[in-house]
Amino acid sequence: MNQIVLANNVHATTRDANTRQRVGVTTKYVRRADDKGGWLGVKPLFPYKYDRVYLCEYTKLIMLRADSKYTAFKVMDGNGEYVGKEVALSNSNVPLYMSDVGPEKSGAIVRVKYSTLQDNVESKIRRLFFRQQWAVATFAGLSAQVTLNSVWNGIYTPIPPGKHKIMAPDYSHAHVSTAAYRAAHPGKVLCTDVWFPIALEGTKVNSTRYLHVGHVSEGCVTFYELLKWNPLYDYLINKRVPNTAGKFIGELIVEL
Repeated sequence: MNQIVLANNVHATTRDANTRQRVGVTTKYVRRADDKGGWLGVKPLFPYKYDRVYLCEYTKLIMLRADSKYTAFKVMDGNGEYVGKEVALSNSNVPLYMSDVGPEKSGAIVRVKYSTLQDNVESKIRRLFFRQQWAVATFAGLSAQVTLNSVWNGIYTPIPPGKHKIMAPDYSHAHVSTAAYRAAHPGKVLCTDVWFPIALEGTKVNSTRYLHVGHVSEGCVTFYELLKWNPLYDYLINKRVPNTAGKFIGELIVEL
């Protein structure tokens, strides 16, 4: 392996002056490679069932080593299952998708105000009718129509009022197809596989409710107004609440 040129250097000394060496850490932050999904695929350097794992933007990494083809990193924060694991990125992609700029060390605030419950709402994109619990979300001086529930089978319910926590993205939700939403506004609805988990008031874990884009909500805060998704994504993704190991992004305040 080639020696890494380390930034933010600190110095370590030993009793033998001839063996003194510089020790340091190079910190990098992920940038997305895919505008559609919003994730960066990297090579796992640990036993895994797939040849790629995916990291969201602003995930903190520490550079470990490099050879002629790959640079190895350790995942340092976030909500994904890869925290503490080693991953690799091709040397040619390091300057493209690794940045020295980290997230803002301040929390986001998204407010949601319940609106009407409406039956037989047609989603022309999904070509189906739903009963929608409407609400209005406000953030960063913008507002957007959201739905808090579309599936009324006794399993899902609208999110309760309260002061909840917005968590950093956990994993790619590409298994839930959002291609139709992107196709409805070509090039204008991005990063649709990035969902932000919600920790309900009084908890610190993923409630399986999310902030995400779409026309169908299973108890989530679902951005029905598709063209407002990009501004929300941009507002949330580069924020991390200090002293939370990159797990939390901010607050979700829900009111009746």
